[in-house]
Amino acid sequence: MGRFKDRFLPDMYLSDIYELDISGIKSRGIEAVVFDIDNTLVTYDDAVAPDYTIKFFDRLREAGLKTYIVSNNNEKRVKKFSESLGVPYYAAALKPFKKYLKKACRDMSAAPNRTLLVGDQLFTDIYGGRRMGMPTLLVKPVSTKDAGLVGIKRKFEKLVLKGEDHYEA
Repeated sequence: MGRFKDRFLPDMYLSDIYELDISGIKSRGIEAVVFDIDNTLVTYDDAVAPDYTIKFFDRLREAGLKTYIVSNNNEKRVKKFSESLGVPYYAAALKPFKKYLKKACRDMSAAPNRTLLVGDQLFTDIYGGRRMGMPTLLVKPVSTKDAGLVGIKRKFEKLVLKGEDHYEA
């Protein structure tokens, strides 16, 4: 039996999603990637994908990886951002609930264990992915600016991450 906090810990850590080793995840059997938006790919202030994000998603597609956006943010924000990338999405997803993560996997015809979940929050993104049996990747938040209750959750995340040698919150 693992530690309670293990259900919140990711399989992988990166300081920045744009450092992702695409060939490395493919060699691990990953065929699809589900992304959070805010503070994972861009700041809350980026309404559309900047050029570097578009190029990153182009590289993912060129490598044969399917992509999806699953965000807890509202429809207007997620739709505009996802459309700027040309990527399908689910908004108001209520992660860590599995409903929209399951739908994204189904839509991509990808098994959860072959779909990487990428996010910046332990209690929504990572826990949701772990509940689905997805490999998970935690990235450092793009910005220190957090919306709503996220700032409060960050304090608890630091407690969970304390002593983990791969990531410093």
